[in-house]
Amino acid sequence: MSAEPESQRYFLSQLSVLIDGMKGLSTQVARQVDAMGRYDVEFFKLGRFMTKFENDLIDLRADMGGVKLEVGRLRTEMGQFRSEMELRLGAILKRIDDLEGRTHDLADHIQELRSDSLRQYNEVINAVQDSYQNRMSVDDIEERLAELERLIGPRLPPAA
Repeated sequence: MSAEPESQRYFLSQLSVLIDGMKGLSTQVARQVDAMGRYDVEFFKLGRFMTKFENDLIDLRADMGGVKLEVGRLRTEMGQFRSEMELRLGAILKRIDDLEGRTHDLADHIQELRSDSLRQYNEVINAVQDSYQNRMSVDDIEERLAELERLIGPRLPPAA
């Protein structure tokens, strides 16, 4: 009878550990979602910058009329623009790669937690089944002992 509260305490402590693990995992997933939001903002800014650049280029062509720009200066500006874009895109791709790595690690961690919770669930079920079988055995032995005492009579005191 004292084993039942003890097994319940063990079961509750295991559930508490599992819940604490899931809280940490939820925190990590929330951080990753926030990071993805920041990347979306950066992509939006980059798209807006490109649209503004295209509009400025169109305005420049329209304003030029018959005037020609120096080809060297235009090439220099385009080279600078290209360098800036390559740096920004490189940084964004690196951030995405880091995020993918973290996501993969979190997926592995989720799989481990799932396996661990399934193992703990099976242990709890086995413990409950063993407890029930032990209780049935104790009840059976008590019934047999009562039957023997009834057949034999009162117990004799043990020899000293």
